[in-house]
Amino acid sequence: MATGIGNLIMALILALGGSAGVVAIDDAMPEDKPSIEERLTAQSERLDLKLDLIDACRDWSNCTVDNATLDDYGTHVSEKLARINSCLADYENCTLDDLKKEHDADKANMTFEEKLENRTSRIADGLQMVEACRNVDDCDIDEETLDRIEEKLEKKSDKLERCSQDLDKCEEKHKEGKHKRMKNMRYKVRKHMDEQETV
Repeated sequence: MATGIGNLIMALILALGGSAGVVAIDDAMPEDKPSIEERLTAQSERLDLKLDLIDACRDWSNCTVDNATLDDYGTHVSEKLARINSCLADYENCTLDDLKKEHDADKANMTFEEKLENRTSRIADGLQMVEACRNVDDCDIDEETLDRIEEKLEKKSDKLERCSQDLDKCEEKHKEGKHKRMKNMRYKVRKHMDEQETV
């Protein structure tokens, strides 16, 4: 189940219900897979980096991302980080519902083309933030990490560019792929939980 923590949480909620405790899930997870706690810790570290990049963009005079957009990014990342850190601080009592993503009504009402444009814009902003960090003394993210973030963003950008060449085909493929991944993930979770119960 090598997947984003958000998608994993949603799959677990669909398979087990939102009241399921993360400690119980960790106990039932295969030993060769990272625990929810390990995944959340890694996600928390990534979100801290995002906040540093947002701050760097504010401090760099050549950063083209406007303050309102930076404020939106900062609010979204901070809220997500607070949810994760709150769960990690009281891990014994944390449930899947505590980690569930907030529903974004604006995003839900977007067309596929609008979502594509939105993602393309966010990636461009991310690349600007990486560049800002390289030009601001207070940004202490190391060069290797910046290179890794930049490479990941550029790969996403290339993928979106290819997708924009044939929107209808890309949208169909995206829907099929997402449905298949979530179905497969739910099946794996249920199967593993059933196996644990019979041990």
